[in-house]
Amino acid sequence: MATAAVIGLPAGKRLLTTPFCPSDLSEKFFSPDHGSGQFSAAAFARNFIVAKKTPELGQSTAHCQMQTRAIKALEEYVGAFSALSQQSSVSHKEDDRNAELPLEALLLLQKSLLEKQWNLSLDQPFSLETARKQPGVVRSGVSARQRRTSTRKRGSNQGVVVGALRKRKQPAAAVSPELLQNRPRGYIRGAISDGLLTHAEVVSLSEKIKAGIFLEEHKSKLEQRLGCEPTDKQLASSLRMSSSELHSRMIESSLARERLAMSNVRLVLSIAQKYDSMGAELDDLVQGGLIGLLRGIEKFDSSKGCRISTYVYWWIRQGVSRALVENSRILRLPSHLHGRLFSIRSAKTRLQERGIAPSIDKIAESMKMSTKKVRNAVEAVSKVLSLDREAFPSQDGLSGDTLHSYVADDHAENNPWSGVQEWSLKEEVNKLLCATLSQRERDIVRLYYGLEKDSQTWEDISRQFGLSRERVRQVGLLALEKLKQEARRRGLETMLAQQ
Repeated sequence: MATAAVIGLPAGKRLLTTPFCPSDLSEKFFSPDHGSGQFSAAAFARNFIVAKKTPELGQSTAHCQMQTRAIKALEEYVGAFSALSQQSSVSHKEDDRNAELPLEALLLLQKSLLEKQWNLSLDQPFSLETARKQPGVVRSGVSARQRRTSTRKRGSNQGVVVGALRKRKQPAAAVSPELLQNRPRGYIRGAISDGLLTHAEVVSLSEKIKAGIFLEEHKSKLEQRLGCEPTDKQLASSLRMSSSELHSRMIESSLARERLAMSNVRLVLSIAQKYDSMGAELDDLVQGGLIGLLRGIEKFDSSKGCRISTYVYWWIRQGVSRALVENSRILRLPSHLHGRLFSIRSAKTRLQERGIAPSIDKIAESMKMSTKKVRNAVEAVSKVLSLDREAFPSQDGLSGDTLHSYVADDHAENNPWSGVQEWSLKEEVNKLLCATLSQRERDIVRLYYGLEKDSQTWEDISRQFGLSRERVRQVGLLALEKLKQEARRRGLETMLAQQ
């Protein structure tokens, strides 16, 4: 008769139940190698854990008794299991050694399974017929340890096969491993190439760079022909090569350019440091030198017989000079103006050697250039200073007078007092006009001298008043004489001198 296995829970919690059948234990402990199929569920039903719900006892006492009975039942079950395993066939002895577990491990395993999974109820009736109706679990016939071992072996074999396939699929025109190995990783953390390249290495790298330049030029020509950017397949087909070979050549060209540039970075630094104290930052000078270096590498021809350092020196120097010109001043000057200034300095030196004062006219005459161009070039290089800068920095840290307090402004319109004086002068003139002249004389004087609007000619004024030009002129001159006499009488001779 089938029974139910019960797990005691702490007080206040209900019992969890689940259907149980003897085949569950057979699948947990028997494998096909040990002949577990020879025993039916009724043969070892007596080894199940038997417990009854006792209301007189507490839940803790029942829990201890059930654990004791479970351990005893498991010991009997394992004893029967070990006795049966000795009668197995000789052909399965090797698999039995790998599948056997110690008695203590089996007990701990069964206890944990009972505590976590087999939560059954005593109130639920159980019979052998219902146990037979339960769906069986299909087993693989191999223990967990054997499955893990076989999985590891298959993984290692697959890794070997994949590595062999990758080696077979590698294209013939692959990127050179030397370039990938020696590829620099940055400019800052000591990535400058330590060793110098030999002439043979320079020639090899130069040829790869030339091949990359040819591919770029061919791509630009093909783009002009098609009217759009060509794809990699179109470019490869036009060059009669495969796409993989095209990619490998482009990568090799890029790596060769990078390696050749990194081997000459020290030369760029040495040239840039010579221009460090001329007003530009060292980083800007190095950047300009690197641009010149890349340009020189592209133009280098190894068939000429010169060293690459000798050839790229002038390109680096040109790049550094341009960076100095563009970054040394607050107001950037164009390159042609710097060339003109260099010529002016040379002409000035020649005139001084001959004992002639180097004036702007003399310099323009010696250079066969207009005086205006020479003056504009000389005025463009004047030093730029801020008027808010302190004229005399104090040692106590207090702010002193700025340059704005010492620099004179030649433009009168920037002086606020000049505006006040002009306004007061207009007021005095208006008072004098109103006190001395008639309305027609005042209008003619204002129109002719432009006191309120733009000045007009006698011809324009004559049309407005309907008089002849000569008559208007006579009225204007007579009005001006009246004003002079009144100004002398009032002591306004300064106003007459300004007029």
